[in-house]
Amino acid sequence: MTEQAAAPILVADQQALGKCIAELNSCPALAVDTEFMRTDTFYPILGLIQIYDGNHCWLIDPVAIDNLQPLAEVFTNDAITKVFHSCSEDLEVLQHVMGCLPLPLFDTQIAAALAGYGFSRGYAALVADMLDVHVPKDETRSDWLQRPLTEAQLGYAASDVYHLLPVYQQLLLDLDRLERRDWIAEEMRDLVARANSRDDGSEYYRKVKGAWRLSQQALVALQQLCLWRENEARRRNRPRNRVIPDRVLLEIASSTPKNKAALADIEGMHPGLIRRYGDLLLDMLKTAEQNVSEAPLKPLDAPLPKEARDIGKALKAVVTDRAESYQLPVEMLARKRDIEQLVRSHCDDMPTELPDSLATGWRHQVVGAALLKAISEQPV
Repeated sequence: MTEQAAAPILVADQQALGKCIAELNSCPALAVDTEFMRTDTFYPILGLIQIYDGNHCWLIDPVAIDNLQPLAEVFTNDAITKVFHSCSEDLEVLQHVMGCLPLPLFDTQIAAALAGYGFSRGYAALVADMLDVHVPKDETRSDWLQRPLTEAQLGYAASDVYHLLPVYQQLLLDLDRLERRDWIAEEMRDLVARANSRDDGSEYYRKVKGAWRLSQQALVALQQLCLWRENEARRRNRPRNRVIPDRVLLEIASSTPKNKAALADIEGMHPGLIRRYGDLLLDMLKTAEQNVSEAPLKPLDAPLPKEARDIGKALKAVVTDRAESYQLPVEMLARKRDIEQLVRSHCDDMPTELPDSLATGWRHQVVGAALLKAISEQPV
């Protein structure tokens, strides 16, 4: 059991933020979490930032404070480790609001997987396992933009960071015992690299279900439609599928309507969409038809045939065996798409190469070399 938590301190004006930052800058590690809303917007709306420094829990109110930029001083301080649990969405919202990532970084969910606590463990479950403490989850679906925040909300928000530092300290000991401190450092570098990569939406068409069936012209059209929708969603701050759903864009690209009447025949193209975007969509289809030979796209991969799927099963067995040997979750070693990429390179009579995620670092040591050996023994 941990000691009784101190009452959280609400930081709701610029002066209080300055005092908070002065104290935080002297700490070697900080537990951090955010509360945000993303119901009907493209970008998450920040509702609260929680920071625990080992003595005080600071609840920073971005709704009440005009300028959060001074907090970037803490988040970019190289001498302070910022400890999160499952932080990808937290990084996204903080980068959007303040234009920076909290560095250096430590994600307890990833570290827990490397230390043998299981894959994708939730914060409450991990705290229960490691500290024998119950963390309430009563305010999970709370409205974090309402003001004033209730006592229940403030207490819940504080509980989400109060136990992170002891979990972090125990995980460091576990990783040192297993000689995996370098592994978590590698994972954090990869996490930061992904967070820093700028996604302009030009590759989103590859994620659309069923896009692999499209002709070259339809694929070019789908790419342009998805890129346009990405820009429109960001401009209007609306979720992509609230602008036009994936399935509707796929149907537009594949059926190539020539006029608004044909557009109206597509399920999901209601009159409001046609009034707002009809002419633009038809113009994009014409442009794609004219430019298809100038900007060809690599066809998307079809589902693997049965014989290739059998090879994939053999490789998955290797991953499972290696995971058991190292007492790691299978999901931490190789993703489904990694195995599929390796199988395709083998079956397509191309040089058999490991995906980047398996070609270097600790995963290559644990499973990459074994997968290369296993696939070399499979028939082409």
